[in-house]
This record gives sequence, C-alpha cells and structure tokens, in this order.
Amino acid sequence: MISQDILEKLICFTDEEIDNLNKKNTIDYSIFESEDSNVIDAAKILENGAQLAIRKHARFMEYPKHRHNYLELMYVYSGKMTHHIENKAIVINQGELLLLNQNIEHSIEYCNEDDIIFNFIIRPDFLEFLATMIEDENEINQFIFNALYSSANNGEYLVFKVAEIEKIKDDVESIITSLYQGATTTLTLKLLVGLLLSDLMYYPETIETYSANSFDLVVLSGIYKYIETNYQKASLGELSRKINQPDYKICKIVKKMTGKTFKALVQEVRLNKAASLLKTTNLPVSSIINEVGYDNMTYFYRIFGDKFKQKPNEYRIGSKPNK
Repeated sequence: MISQDILEKLICFTDEEIDNLNKKNTIDYSIFESEDSNVIDAAKILENGAQLAIRKHARFMEYPKHRHNYLELMYVYSGKMTHHIENKAIVINQGELLLLNQNIEHSIEYCNEDDIIFNFIIRPDFLEFLATMIEDENEINQFIFNALYSSANNGEYLVFKVAEIEKIKDDVESIITSLYQGATTTLTLKLLVGLLLSDLMYYPETIETYSANSFDLVVLSGIYKYIETNYQKASLGELSRKINQPDYKICKIVKKMTGKTFKALVQEVRLNKAASLLKTTNLPVSSIINEVGYDNMTYFYRIFGDKFKQKPNEYRIGSKPNK
C-alpha cells in the first residue's frame, strides 16, 4: 500500500498542473530530441543515466501526438486515462496498466483531478536481465525481446485489465514506493519489476495485445533467445539448425527487423554484457573479454570504444556511484 505522505504528494497540484489550470499549458520542447521532433528523449528526463524512473502524469492538459525513445508503463491509480493510437481510443481504467513500446505514436486526452496516473519511464536495456530468464512464449516475453532488439516495433502495446487482481496492485505499488523513497538500488528495482512482469504472465486472459504478430517476429524472438543464451559462441550455422530456418532467411529477417547484420547483433549483446560486468564486478578486463566471447584484446578495445566512446577501464571508473 502507498504511504500517506506519498499519496499527499500525488493529490497536491504540481506547478505544471497549476499552469495547466491557468491555461499556461505550453509544451516543454526541451525534453524532445530536437525542436522540430515529436520524440521525447529519455536522456533529457532521466537523471544521471538512470534506466528507470517514475513521474506522475500531469493533469488538466491534452497531450498531442508524440513518441518516446524508451518504453513507458502507465498505471492508473485512480480515475482513468484515454490514449489515441492509430485512430483508436484506448481507455485505461483504475487499476489497469498500459505498456507502450518505443516509437509508438500516441496522444492522451485531458485528465481530471481524480485521474491519478503513474508513468514508468524504462530504458530498453533495463530489461536485458529478463532475456536470459525467459523460457515460455507469451505476449510479454515477445514484447520484451522486440523492445530490446527490433527496430520494427511501431504500433506495439499491451493493455493489462488487472484491476481485480490484488497481487498486481501490490507489485506496482511496491515499485512506486521504492522509487519515491529514492534510496532503492538498481538490483532491487530489477527484482521488483521482474516480479511484476512474472506475475502478469500468470494472467494471460487479462492481456490485450496489439502488435504485428507476423512470422518474422516469431522467428526474430527465437533468434533473440539463442543469442542471449549463447552469445559467447553464437554462430549462424548452429542457430539455423536450432530454429530450422536457412541461414540466408535468418540474415534477411534480422536485417529487415533490426537494421543490423547477425554478426552486429551478436556483437551488440556481447558488448552490453561486457559493460554490465565492468559495472558490477571487479573482474580484470582481460577476463571479461574472454567471458563475453572474444580472444583478441586489440579488437575488443576498438569495438568497445566505438560503441561507448571510452576505454573499458574508463567506462568502469565512470560507472562507479558518487563519481
């Protein structure tokens, strides 16, 4: 249950909401990628490189069509909210959730005083830890894989009609409380979010799925799973045998859906794993290089620098807290 002091913060009007009531409601373009863009940039609203944050949705204003370069999970604590996606009105009622993929264009109708909504802002890489834990095929798992790797994710969103499920409410409110208290570790947040998504999977009948559930996406999901669990020695030949698809078709699907080659996709996963090990362990860089599947240190340093614009040791030092 959300504590009284947090509830008071939610009920009180923010400065932004007061401006909205006074008809001073102008769009803050400083949070967009550029002045002529309708894409809200995670880097401009997440502090100090955070991967997950929460914001109360500002009431008393309509939000015109826009996109995000991050995932957004919206929870209606009270009242309701209405989104417009591809000319369709999507109503999210009290106790329900809406999960939007990156780049999906949507608008939001005016919210009244009783409409208390939480926006969870989630960088896709925050969900990487789930990829190796996923075993069963379901809407949430496929959504996560597509969010992590696919560039063809326009129009994907999930609605969770879970208002009557007390366990889900408890999960969401635990995350809200942890974020508002401000002293939560990344590991704790990952555990709480993982628990929420795991519990949601137990109620597939409550999930309304909106996505291009094409053959290519199904194959791509299998490719993601293979790479996440075999990234050290991933090969196109082995993958072809595992998912029973010719290698040329795999290459074509990967390029079409992600804009990358199979080799580049494997390299991206390896480098992200290396970055995570640099942040969370004291392993020597040479050991990390071997751990993620490389044996040429010079080559690793070059591709790591191309991606992160730093040498591995510089990246490790820069990722330490209180830097």
